[in-house]
Amino acid sequence: MAPRMVETPRRLLQGGDFEEPVKVLVAGVSGAAILTALIIEAPGTNPILWALLFIPAALAGYRYREKGIVAAAVLGLAALGIVALRPNPDPAVILPFTAMIALASLTSTLGYSVERERVRRRDAVELAPSGAFLLGRDDGTIQEANRAFAECLGYTREELKNLPISKIWPHADDRADFFRLAEPGGKNAAVETRCVGRDGASHWFVLSGRSLDDETISCRIEDITRYKETEAALNAERRRLLSVLDTLPAYVTLQREDHTFRFANRAFRETFGNPEGRLCYEVLRNSRRPCTPCNGTLVFTLWSPRQWEWDHMNGKTYEVHAYPFTDTDGTPLMLQLGIEITQRVQAEEALKGIAGNLQAKNRELEVLRSQLYVVNQDLDAMVRERTADVEKLLAQKDEFISQLGHDLKTPLTPLVALMPGILAREQDPALRRLLEIAGRNVTYMKDLVQKTLQLARMNSLYIELDLEPLDLRTELNNTVRNYAVSFKEKAITLNNNIPPGLTVRADRILLGEVFDNLIANAVKYMPNGTGTITIDAAREEGTAIVSVRDTGIGMTPEQLDKAFIEFYKADASRHDLNSPGLGLTICRRIVERHGGRIWAESPGEGQGSTIIFTLEAIEAT
Repeated sequence: MAPRMVETPRRLLQGGDFEEPVKVLVAGVSGAAILTALIIEAPGTNPILWALLFIPAALAGYRYREKGIVAAAVLGLAALGIVALRPNPDPAVILPFTAMIALASLTSTLGYSVERERVRRRDAVELAPSGAFLLGRDDGTIQEANRAFAECLGYTREELKNLPISKIWPHADDRADFFRLAEPGGKNAAVETRCVGRDGASHWFVLSGRSLDDETISCRIEDITRYKETEAALNAERRRLLSVLDTLPAYVTLQREDHTFRFANRAFRETFGNPEGRLCYEVLRNSRRPCTPCNGTLVFTLWSPRQWEWDHMNGKTYEVHAYPFTDTDGTPLMLQLGIEITQRVQAEEALKGIAGNLQAKNRELEVLRSQLYVVNQDLDAMVRERTADVEKLLAQKDEFISQLGHDLKTPLTPLVALMPGILAREQDPALRRLLEIAGRNVTYMKDLVQKTLQLARMNSLYIELDLEPLDLRTELNNTVRNYAVSFKEKAITLNNNIPPGLTVRADRILLGEVFDNLIANAVKYMPNGTGTITIDAAREEGTAIVSVRDTGIGMTPEQLDKAFIEFYKADASRHDLNSPGLGLTICRRIVERHGGRIWAESPGEGQGSTIIFTLEAIEAT
């Protein structure tokens, strides 16, 4: 109990936490009132009375220095005046008065000393180059704090004053270690810890402190938040890098200059075992001596990357890429990346064998090539000779057909011209029938000769087409005019559905022959000589598609396949010699010479036929 009673006034004196001077005077007046109440006693026999006088005097001297001494003197004089009013005053009363003045002077001096210490400490805190504060040991409150420390945590200096340190420093274990290290008379205490700012964010500090006395610790801080964040990021990156290295199928190691390992990834450990505490040649080769020469030593000596291959006792071959670098702590290290290349080496050996075989085969091929060159020269000569013979034969064939056609046409022409006149003059029916048969055969022979000559001309390699833009509808109309009389006599209808303006690039004469042959072929196979012929055309991109559809006897699938063969007749039962069977063949030759296609379609016998062909379509000019 007693130490606490003494401790409270002492703290009060050191803290200087008083009200205004008027309150001290009130305390003095209160003491005088108590003195008046006790005036019935002698001053020297009542210690309580003098204590009531000495306490205000001491407080006034400590708090207000010179003004406090004056206040104590006034209080003492008042007390002396009251004592002097008593009958028979004791002269010894002057001694307590003198003691009271002396006590006020002494406490004034003590106040000066305490104030100077407080100012010195405050200045030391304020002028510190970094964050600083004074910490009370017993109650753990902040007594003073400079602006740098307050701004770092988002407070003001006034808000930090008398604030419990646990409010901003919640880590009890760190606080206990710091107070233990900062014992009076001890060395400087330093800890790395985290404090909480006003916004709840954590700040890393290096907190150092030293006891100024038994109650106060002078503290300084260094903000290392960015350093800690950087360190955490680097550690995270390091862990991430090591994790990536652990997932690599190739082995990766960090090796020191003394042949020991600083790091080995999982592939290395699974293949060669844990290298911790062992040398590289012990781990890799189970040897007690370094390799000669040691490639790792050369990397450190030359300080340049190197690459080499080595064979392990397990029969596998590894390709190693080594790179020197300096670690963050200044230690020279070597990064090794080892890739298993056993299959590649085996493949290279196999390829060498294959390459040898290929070289032998190439030599054989060179011999065969030289022999083949000689054979090719002989074949070229033979081909040229045979080509010349074929061209000669073709020329002879064309000349023969031309001459034969001329020789046949010459006697047939007057026969064809004379037969109608002879028939008109002959009255004998039997002889007339014979003449009609002869006339039909003469006409058939003339058509056969003309068609044969036309087909031979189309088969010639030297024929040249006179291509020009032609209106397809107009060219068809020009051909249809030749059939106007026969269509009327046979009750045949022709529908020209070709749209106006559809232009093709073609030879006018040959295009007319195509239309003429297709129309004549359709008329020939009309049942009872009557029916309908419909001609349509459409343009698709750069192609004109033309179809000639009739209502004739139709064709079977077998007949469709043979329709364009030379001398083939769809109606094999007809032997009236109306056609030599070359019309569709000539059409095919003409269309193909124009770069188009031609084909036949039919739903079946008795359902008509359709001949379709294509030509190059162009824009009308």
